Amino acid sequence: MKTRQAQSETGPAAAPADDGGAPPRRGLPLVPLIAPAAFLAVLVGYALWLGGDFLDGNTRILDLHQNAPVLLIALGLVICLIAGQFDLSVASMATLTAFLSVGLMTKQGWPPAVALFACLAVAVAGGLFNALLVVGLRVNAFIATLGSGGVFLGIAAVYSDGTSLIPDAGNDPGTLPSWFAGPESLTSFQTKAPTVVVVVLIAVLVGSLLLTGFERARTSRGRTLVAAGCALLAAVALAIFVLGDVEVPWTVVLLLGVTFGLWVLMHYSTLGRHLYAVGGNALAARLAGVRANRSTTFVFVMAAVLAGLAGVVLGGNQGAASPGAATPYLLPAFAAGFLSTVLFSDGRFHVWGTLLGGFLIITVAQGLVAGGVPFTWNDVINGLVLIGAVAFQSFFSGDRGARRSRRRARAAEA
Repeated sequence: MKTRQAQSETGPAAAPADDGGAPPRRGLPLVPLIAPAAFLAVLVGYALWLGGDFLDGNTRILDLHQNAPVLLIALGLVICLIAGQFDLSVASMATLTAFLSVGLMTKQGWPPAVALFACLAVAVAGGLFNALLVVGLRVNAFIATLGSGGVFLGIAAVYSDGTSLIPDAGNDPGTLPSWFAGPESLTSFQTKAPTVVVVVLIAVLVGSLLLTGFERARTSRGRTLVAAGCALLAAVALAIFVLGDVEVPWTVVLLLGVTFGLWVLMHYSTLGRHLYAVGGNALAARLAGVRANRSTTFVFVMAAVLAGLAGVVLGGNQGAASPGAATPYLLPAFAAGFLSTVLFSDGRFHVWGTLLGGFLIITVAQGLVAGGVPFTWNDVINGLVLIGAVAFQSFFSGDRGARRSRRRARAAEA
């Protein structure tokens, strides 16, 4: 009872682990494929409704580019969720670093490298502040990060005098460098990555999916299906890239690179295994020798750093900053994180699932807008996706728990 109570006080409840006496799963589980199949059906429906142009590769890449800050915030959030924590301050941190990235270079005239380093330092300090509240002072993570988010947003308002920050080249002591903001900057959709980088990205994506599928497949038939599916995916991706004349901006390269790095960290490092252990059962993890406090500190710092990076990308993309610029990003970021529990994952938060979930949410929203639905419905869509993902995961987790209970009862009777 104490362990369950401790989990409810510190963060979201993790999905129940499989019982040690349960028989091993064979092949590919069907439940994690239900949600992707549903979204695939939605995409096909959109294509039939809006025409084939809706699935144009460059249009969907543009969606990723425009929503890169949201997805970076979502990736930071899912690291927190994996460790059983919440962080409601990430959107405020992104707003703060958006102001700092623009203001320090223009209003204060700082060199770009120093200004960007300062943004990173502020993000690290914000993450450590959250960790101090949650780990050191034992404040509930929900309350602590809600309060710290207000602090970060307030600092941004004080720094900007509560107004938008728009560079004035004629009067400001400094200017934004062309590589940071503008039509030829690294944050512009017009600046494309070289072909070799795109090919490497496709290889990384397919390889990651292949490894993930192999980990879940328990039979040779399952691995064969995974390999065939990945080969088909690679062929389709290359065909779209070559025949569709698709170009990838550097913001999308950054987004995919961060996702790949986090996936490797979470699934192939001791730290990643510790984070999953702490999120599953913090007390058991401590008894097993895991330094839970250090792991919790790490996830808050990582979430803040990725939020800070999102703010820098937002500032460079817009070439300006406005109060509460990133505040609307919190709900879709959480929706993407929780959607990862039902995308190729049986109840566990997943890095690639977060990116895919965010992309699917964006695509669904854009499809409705293209079909004539007002964009003001986007928050409704994000909220429904968040509720649906949690309900879906809870329903099937409860179903698995009931099956395990029946197996234990039959074993006891025998």
